[in-house]
Amino acid sequence: MNPQTERRYERLLRLYPKAYRDHRGAEMLGTLLDAAEAGQGRPPRREIAALMLGGLRARVGAATGLPVGQAWLSAVRVAALLLLAYGAALSATRAGRVVFSDLLGDGLRLGSELGFVVATVAVVSALFLAARGRYGWATVIAAVGFACEQWAQIGSILRWFITSAGEEPPLWAQLSWFLLESRMADYEFWPLPLAFLLMLPLLRRRPAVPGAPLWWLLAVPLSVLLLPTAFNATLRWQPYALTAVCLGALVWSFLDARVGLAVAVLPLPLFLQGLSVRYLPSHQGDDYSVSAIIAPAVVAAVLIAAGAVLVRRQARL
Repeated sequence: MNPQTERRYERLLRLYPKAYRDHRGAEMLGTLLDAAEAGQGRPPRREIAALMLGGLRARVGAATGLPVGQAWLSAVRVAALLLLAYGAALSATRAGRVVFSDLLGDGLRLGSELGFVVATVAVVSALFLAARGRYGWATVIAAVGFACEQWAQIGSILRWFITSAGEEPPLWAQLSWFLLESRMADYEFWPLPLAFLLMLPLLRRRPAVPGAPLWWLLAVPLSVLLLPTAFNATLRWQPYALTAVCLGALVWSFLDARVGLAVAVLPLPLFLQGLSVRYLPSHQGDDYSVSAIIAPAVVAAVLIAAGAVLVRRQARL
């Protein structure tokens, strides 16, 4: 074997983390040298690309070789955490106005708006607990935050309804259905219910939990900046920022397919909002573009389809 070829393979293997090289470096080098053709000067381009991709996967902690079922369960965990972070971001953008504009400024307009502050604290706590693998407590605390968020959202409507009803008894059944339909027609309603659904399988089968759960708290300000929130309504960079996040996840799926599967849940609140506005009885006649329903559904479907294929391929690595 040409000594120069061996040195080139050794340089390529430096792309892997040192701990990985210490554990498997000699074995990989021997396999590569055994497979190399006699008189070969340079490693083939396909082999170079494979080693570069493998080194990057090893450095970012991609779960290659993970069984398909475990990979899907891990993706569900990450998706639930992303939705909790998104729910916390939605509450935080409202809570910021309540604290800095109302409480520290002109005074609180409605007592129910304190629900945004309580919801932010509760959902951030639920995110931290879920990141530590405490899914039961995370579900309960997130449910408290969700209830506070909804109370804050409908407080003004309830106040108007009660004061305008006069001496007539309120029609609570009709009012409850109207309030539910109005909330379902808002994308801010959906992240936490979707997170609850995704945490249900995690209560029975717990995937491995990586260390440093505090890092997940950074997902909250990132969600404020990159996902549709009240904050981004003033910046007007939606849906471009969300599109960029989904495209980035699609590219990253070639390193770790779980990322694409997890990020596929982020367009779903917009999709469910569109379905609600178009088809719920109280919104019949509202002008809502069909493309606004189809576009997030297509993005989510592409991410799931690509992730499903890549999960199987990476399980064989």
